[in-house]
Amino acid sequence: MPRRHFNHTCFSPHDLAICERVFDQVCADEHLDPLGPDTEILAEMVVAIFRNVHTTERELLEVVRSRWQKVAGTAH
Repeated sequence: MPRRHFNHTCFSPHDLAICERVFDQVCADEHLDPLGPDTEILAEMVVAIFRNVHTTERELLEVVRSRWQKVAGTAH
């Protein structure tokens, strides 16, 4: 997961693992290259939602999927 913009945010290893699993799952679901140019937006979205909403991993995945579909839908 790209981590360029998040070096001022303190997450525990557990928090990072949750974010990374959600990121990886959405990439797999959407057939995205985790190192591709579009996935930086996805990574930022995962961290922002986690930071602001701090839900369970399942809820985080659902919210990120929903928002990513809206973003990806406007890009096409």
